[in-house]
Amino acid sequence: MTDVDIAHPHHNPFDIPRRGKNQTRTFLIAAGVAILFHVLVGYYVYKAKFQPHYKNYSEEKEEVNILHPPPPPPPPPPPPPPPKVEKPPPIQPRPPANVPVNIPAPPPLNIAPVAHPAPPPPAPPVVAPEKPPPPRPTIVTRPDWIRTPNGDDYARYYPDRASRMNVGGRVTLHCMVSVSGTLDCSVSSEEPSDQDFGSAALKISKLFKMRPMAKDGVPTAGGEINIPIRFQPPSS
Repeated sequence: MTDVDIAHPHHNPFDIPRRGKNQTRTFLIAAGVAILFHVLVGYYVYKAKFQPHYKNYSEEKEEVNILHPPPPPPPPPPPPPPPKVEKPPPIQPRPPANVPVNIPAPPPLNIAPVAHPAPPPPAPPVVAPEKPPPPRPTIVTRPDWIRTPNGDDYARYYPDRASRMNVGGRVTLHCMVSVSGTLDCSVSSEEPSDQDFGSAALKISKLFKMRPMAKDGVPTAGGEINIPIRFQPPSS
């Protein structure tokens, strides 16, 4: 069955469309207007970009008065010449004077000798007074003890080496009594000397304390006392 175009009975859809005379004329006019437009735009761009623009400048003349510097002052006049010094006249020598001969000598003058006073006798030397001997410290012989070490204290401070060797010893302490009654001691003798009994005795001396007054009424502050300490072996 063949398709029939009712609106255009003589038109085949597969045929190449035909241009009319009016369409060709319109196309040519439009193309000419476009070409003319591009030509005008190109000419404007060329004129605006490549054509140089010159500016005319006019110079204005100004009158300038040149001021010349004043002339330099004249040089000062030369100094006057120094005055001429006239030479003094030469000195005329005097003739020698006539000295008289045989002139008597003047009489001698009697001048008494000057008496010098005798020097004063030397002052006796100043003898400084002898300083009184320092007061001897009081020897405390009958102390009144507030505190003394006990057997446990001796056992605590007993030297370890002497305890292991079962060795005893004796120490004598020389002590100073303070105001509070405590002792400041030093070792005066130690037997035997190689078992450290002196160090142990000094530790034990810290446990002594004395009353301010001894049993015989002597003040103990500042006094001295000798304390013998004997160490017995623990096994004896």
